[in-house]
Amino acid sequence: MTDSGILKKYLGRKLTVMLIPHGGSSPFHINLSLALLLFGVVSWSALTVWSGVIISRHIDYWRVKADEQVLKVRVWYFSQEIRRSQESLNRVREAEVALQNLLNMKTRNAIIESDKGIGGPSLTDQKLLTATMTHPGTMDVDLASAQLESARAETRRILENFQEISRYIQSQRDLFHSTPRNWPTLGRLTSRFGLRRDPTDEDGEEFHKGIDIASAKGTPVTATADGIVRIASYQGGYGRLVVIDHGHGFRTCYAHNSRILVKPGDIVKRGQVIALMGTSGHSTGYHLHYEVWKNGQVVNPLRFVQTN
Repeated sequence: MTDSGILKKYLGRKLTVMLIPHGGSSPFHINLSLALLLFGVVSWSALTVWSGVIISRHIDYWRVKADEQVLKVRVWYFSQEIRRSQESLNRVREAEVALQNLLNMKTRNAIIESDKGIGGPSLTDQKLLTATMTHPGTMDVDLASAQLESARAETRRILENFQEISRYIQSQRDLFHSTPRNWPTLGRLTSRFGLRRDPTDEDGEEFHKGIDIASAKGTPVTATADGIVRIASYQGGYGRLVVIDHGHGFRTCYAHNSRILVKPGDIVKRGQVIALMGTSGHSTGYHLHYEVWKNGQVVNPLRFVQTN
């Protein structure tokens, strides 16, 4: 017998499948050929494989769709972040320009080193932003992320510039309040700064370290700048003397008072009454002797009392 005959005879064999239900029912008998059984097994396997392939394709499709949606969300997010960052950066730049124009200055380092512009968005930045808004799906997320970080870095730079400007303004404000200004009292100028005839010796000369302002006894004497009282007591030829330390190297002296209204350690403001005019100490009449010191050297007080 040939091999094909043997296979045909083998596949033609009958198989009996018996189903025995619970209870008293009679069992069922199903007669199947081995060939039919093998066909069923092969068909079921093929159907299972085919179904798996179809399901896998659908899963890949929905995965791609999900990734596409995630990408769109990321693109939308970056678009919004870039737009907000650009708007914020533009407002900050406008404020920076306004401050610099107001102060007629740039950053402290720029003043010292060179004249530098503040920059702005490049043509590439503008094209990328335009593409982002018109064709969101084509955005390069990495490039957008880099641009966003660049905008944030520029914002941080401008904020640092603001801090420098703020420190400069504060320094200038402190200097303004520490610089002697205006007349320390009302009256007439009777003696100027520099060489003069000694009022107590007609044949002698002396270097007058301040100016003398004469008026009636008890005329208020005011501080010419903010500061801290260092001396408020009787000091020999100066009589009743008040010395104020203003910082930034400035000190002022108010001599020959009839009464002192402050004490050492007091914080005083420009225009505050600190004493009353008198003729104490080495004096020939009611007047205020007023001195200005800068970095340990006397300077002409008229440079400051005549400041507008």
